[in-house]
Amino acid sequence: MSNSEYLCPVPKDQRPLNEYKKLKESSNFAWCIQTQNDYLKSLIIISVTSLAFAFFLLAVSSFSVANPKYLLLYSCLTGTVIITFFCLRSYLGWQYIYSRLMEATVPYEESGWYDGQVWIKPPEILMQDRLVGTYEIYPGIIRLQITLLSSLFLFLVCLTLVLNA
Repeated sequence: MSNSEYLCPVPKDQRPLNEYKKLKESSNFAWCIQTQNDYLKSLIIISVTSLAFAFFLLAVSSFSVANPKYLLLYSCLTGTVIITFFCLRSYLGWQYIYSRLMEATVPYEESGWYDGQVWIKPPEILMQDRLVGTYEIYPGIIRLQITLLSSLFLFLVCLTLVLNA
């Protein structure tokens, strides 16, 4: 342990770097900050799974097989919504950690909501946190933003097709 860890009054589970490590170990969030190829593989798996889930859910629940055009359009629309929510959840989690790493202060609570404190990071911890944020998290956030914009565009295309069908 370094000297700065002994001086840090922030509880270990509220330190931004520990929150980053915890989120990185979570399988629901780790796929976002992988390499570009692994990200695309994970995104394809998520997309295919959500589209298949939406197709089978809608096929079983309300649509007849006699009209496969509507079934396919509504499945794409529903699958796109599922993908969007999944990516939005990941984006918000990583954006929260990114902002905590990049800030020079760390708000924390010692035992409850009523005793909030603010700790100013020493320069070496601030530099370490910002390096992690810039090189580990920021590229994943940019990928998620592009994915969210793409899924919004796909949603609008599917919605237009459904309304015109």
